[in-house]
Amino acid sequence: MVFLTDLSAEDYIFTIGLFGIQYTTLTPEKTKAISTLYTILSQSAGRVDHLRTEDHGFKSIGQPSATFIAYWLRSEDYEALKTTSAWREFWDDLTDDAGVWREVMTVPKSRFMHASSMNVASGMSSLLELKTSTDEGYWGVYRHRLSEVIDKHTDPKDTFTSPYVTAPKSGIDKPVLEIPKSIGTSIRYGRVIPKIPDNICFVREGQRQPNCPKEEIDAWVESINPHAKSWIQHLDDERIKTGVLSITTHLGHERPVSKGPKYMDLDVKEDAAPETNQLAYFLDLAHFELAGRSHRGHVALRKSLMTLYGPGGKLSKMGKSALYVELCVLKSGDMDAEYIGCLENTGLMFLADVDG
Repeated sequence: MVFLTDLSAEDYIFTIGLFGIQYTTLTPEKTKAISTLYTILSQSAGRVDHLRTEDHGFKSIGQPSATFIAYWLRSEDYEALKTTSAWREFWDDLTDDAGVWREVMTVPKSRFMHASSMNVASGMSSLLELKTSTDEGYWGVYRHRLSEVIDKHTDPKDTFTSPYVTAPKSGIDKPVLEIPKSIGTSIRYGRVIPKIPDNICFVREGQRQPNCPKEEIDAWVESINPHAKSWIQHLDDERIKTGVLSITTHLGHERPVSKGPKYMDLDVKEDAAPETNQLAYFLDLAHFELAGRSHRGHVALRKSLMTLYGPGGKLSKMGKSALYVELCVLKSGDMDAEYIGCLENTGLMFLADVDG
């Protein structure tokens, strides 16, 4: 059984925003910017998640940053925020080396999905009810769930296929999108606005492990973590194959940010519910699906999870870990993104230089 967001109540158009502040040293200026941004978002959004970039031993996942994921159940509330003086002053006053960025997605419910292994509020499900479903356990399930949600904003025949390919393919006359291998080490000064192509796919995966018994933690370390690391490293290393445009790994915290000088000096072990997160953009849904079913590490990961938590598994009745995934398919006009003084290739910045 799986828990899905109940999207039947109304014709939702959501806004989900990723906001980041990069830093090498957490200076008073950076601390102030982080606190100010969090305050602005929390006064408008229905939920704001606070993430801290953690490489978890991966080679090129990212640079230290504070990342916020903000959720608005209705997009007009985000549009109203953009008209406030606090919002305008924050973005207008940033210096050319600020290291601040936003990727804000506004999508109808027909191009959004949230699923969780437990009836636990996470992400957008914090603002909506969850319903039980047996639609799980097969390749293509995400695409099928999207097709079940009908509204006037999405053509039911839309295959969500990218206008680009990641490498030349025989018989396919599409431009090749050159994807950078990793985030850069030098700052790109000033403001950069990317050109977002149709049908890129945003995916957030989270693993919440509040108050897990030692037996469950040990099972994760032994049976889950090696496959999870192999899967994430594959996505990052083989971007031409997987169609990964950007990927970062994070630790999430239940606490709001501190407004004092000790910001980010948090011990994850003391959090009420520490959470690992992966945030990724794929060229399109097909690349995401293919990456999942073709990589042995991901196949083994799914098998291990089912063995542990499925019927008869040793954690089927006592497991406390909650796994969830959110997915959005974006059209070219669905994203408001800007990078101000960020490291080269931060997020989707490189799309500003793509022809066409």
